[in-house]
Amino acid sequence: LTSWLFLRLLGLIYLSAFISFGVQVTGLVGAHGILPVSLFLQSARDQLGGAAWFNIPTVFWLASNDLFLNLVCITGAVFSLLLTFNILCRTSLIVNYILYLSLFYAGQVFMQFQWDLLLLECGFLAIFLTGKSKIIIGLYRWLVFRFMFLGGLVKIFSGDPSWDNLTALHYHFETQPLPTPLAWYAHHLPDPVLASLTAATLIIELMMPFLIIMPRNIRFFAGF
Repeated sequence: LTSWLFLRLLGLIYLSAFISFGVQVTGLVGAHGILPVSLFLQSARDQLGGAAWFNIPTVFWLASNDLFLNLVCITGAVFSLLLTFNILCRTSLIVNYILYLSLFYAGQVFMQFQWDLLLLECGFLAIFLTGKSKIIIGLYRWLVFRFMFLGGLVKIFSGDPSWDNLTALHYHFETQPLPTPLAWYAHHLPDPVLASLTAATLIIELMMPFLIIMPRNIRFFAGF
């Protein structure tokens, strides 16, 4: 049941990713975009020769015009819907992974975010999740552990004093890349509350991930 629900929600995440990039793709990496993918691939071919195909695995070696860029995003969205409705599940997972990996490289700096890498790793493991392998379940737990623990570790070793003195949230809400309508109100919470939430963030990211290897009820607590 958990795997079934996970795959349906993963389909929705893929759908969101393909649509959100699809409406921007020509402006970002199209023929007249900011960083045309055709020029990027040509440069890679000039520098790497035949090795470029292996170093930059993407379907855009076949074609990199605007029509093909949009077609890849639309195809990804269609297969995301199929995955969401449990139709051709394994095939949809494979196609979605290949197409999103292609967009990841074609998108260049516009796709170099933590969530893009997370979706690719989740999407790759999901291809094998349909086989009900306990090894894949273990790899997903390892993924969650790394995602959370390293998120805390990078804060500690960043050298940013705002994490040491628990003032990071005094600045976070006015500098975050994707603020929500609630960010303004969160920014104006009392300083002691923001300091407590900063400490809670470090506890959640640096301590809670170790509970992933604990028995089932403790894992439920950690997840909650």
